[in-house]
Amino acid sequence: MMAALTVVGRWLALMLPVVLLAGCSPSQSSDPIRLGVVLPLTGAFQTYGQQGLNGATLAVEQINAAGGVLGRPLQLVVRDNRTLPAEAVRLTRELIQIDDVFALIGPVSSAARRAMQEVAAQYQVPQFYGIDYEGGQFSRYLICYSTIPAHYVDPLIPYLKSQSDNSFYIFGYDYVWPHQMSQRISTEVERYQGRVAGVEFTPFGVTDFSAVLARIKASGAQNLMLILPGEDGFNFIRQMHRFDFGRTLNTVAFAADETYLEALKPDQSQGLLSALHFISDKDSPLVRDYVNDYQRRFGDQTLPTYSSRAHYSQIYLLKRALEQAGQVDREAMLDALPGLQLYQGEEGIRLRADHHFDLPMYLGRFDQGQLRVIEELGTISPADQRL
Repeated sequence: MMAALTVVGRWLALMLPVVLLAGCSPSQSSDPIRLGVVLPLTGAFQTYGQQGLNGATLAVEQINAAGGVLGRPLQLVVRDNRTLPAEAVRLTRELIQIDDVFALIGPVSSAARRAMQEVAAQYQVPQFYGIDYEGGQFSRYLICYSTIPAHYVDPLIPYLKSQSDNSFYIFGYDYVWPHQMSQRISTEVERYQGRVAGVEFTPFGVTDFSAVLARIKASGAQNLMLILPGEDGFNFIRQMHRFDFGRTLNTVAFAADETYLEALKPDQSQGLLSALHFISDKDSPLVRDYVNDYQRRFGDQTLPTYSSRAHYSQIYLLKRALEQAGQVDREAMLDALPGLQLYQGEEGIRLRADHHFDLPMYLGRFDQGQLRVIEELGTISPADQRL
């Protein structure tokens, strides 16, 4: 009897993923369409995770208030992966196998994304990713509303060359995205006959950057390419502000958004440059409406960021694909996604067959406690990421 029960138990364990997947496919009930959110709400990247959650929350509330999707409401099932890849994997399995989610949203770091992607592909669950990364990833089950190196490195290098000496120092975290960014920067600097005076990477959690600052000074570089988002980046910028380089140093802080206005004093962020696909300062009806909606929901003193905008737009993209498919079915939704567009004119975005976006890009400058658009870089269309 025990042996028979053991065999039955093993059979049930093997069949569980299939049963769960079947239960999450084209059911046309009035039950909510559950979306599993795996974002870092604590840890090194919590700023980007919380902004992403805010954007997704706003979109879901708006869509549900307008009647939902195919007569069904959306529901977010939120989990905090604490900026840990292993935790992202555990939560992804839990959301698929226990919470029976239709799709996944998140995470932030490249390491966590890759770990989640393996699980999502295994169970054939769409994963919507809404943050910068190094590019070059493709899966039927991964949709990237992401700026990749070609989106902002390529237009930035000629701009910086026109503004200053053509010498660069690259400093960033020691993981895959900054490493790939560094390679792209070096390639573009060489294309424009520039000089990379130094490349350096750091682990998370460093508190004293005095030796790094001294090496940047000694290099003679006129441009600093800073790939250090999050709390460590804030600490670096505070220390850099107090450091005497003996010359003007143009600093591009990648992924620096409106949250830097809260984390840093105006004199600390003054002059920092950042290239983003959304800046809340842009003077357009589309941006003004979104900022107003965001502030009504999260407070008059809050500002949305590119992370909140990307996660917001992805929910609307999912809605449009489901409506085009005419059923709540994963494969039908995925078939409907390529070619879909949101917004109009110069602010329009389009999802390509490689599950990446052509994105309008903007160069922002931190000035007197505000992040202002100083240059519209146009819509950037990187090479096909399936190659």
